[in-house]
Formats: sequence, structure tokens, C-alpha cells
Amino acid sequence: MKEGVIVYLVSSAATPPDFDPAAAGRALTPEAHRVELVSREAGFFSVEDAWHFLYTQGCGRISLVVADADVTGTLRPLGPRVRLCG
Repeated sequence: MKEGVIVYLVSSAATPPDFDPAAAGRALTPEAHRVELVSREAGFFSVEDAWHFLYTQGCGRISLVVADADVTGTLRPLGPRVRLCG
């Protein structure tokens, strides 16, 4: 079963211009098959849209991580991962 992770980015600071959300998300959750970002600058704009996309891509287990990005673009989880389905 594929595992998908939604990273909800809550940082109010601007991310660096060379910020790669997919790479940062994979570094945060290396066991995930797919990682999607929800933020105001990149990726999806709502958790529901990201969940639907992962579900239609064949992910049977989908989790959510709320994270903050520092000035270097490294993501830091603000709490435990929450399973949304699967």
C-alpha cells in the first residue's frame, strides 16, 4: 500500500527562493511514497485538495504533518503525524 504525506506549512516567514518543497517534505518523512505540500506560496491551498490528489494517485494511507520552515528551508514538525485515512 502506498503511503502519502501532506505537509501543512504554517511558516509566516518567506521561504528561500531556491526552496524545494518536495525535497524538504521527503527529508521530513523519508518512508512516504508521495509528499504534497499545503502552503500559501507553493503546492496545494487546502488539505482537502492534497488529500484528494494523493487518494487518486493510489495512496491508501495518508497522513498529515504540520511543519514550520526556517530561513534555510528546513522543515521542523510542530507535532506528531496524524493519520487521515488508511
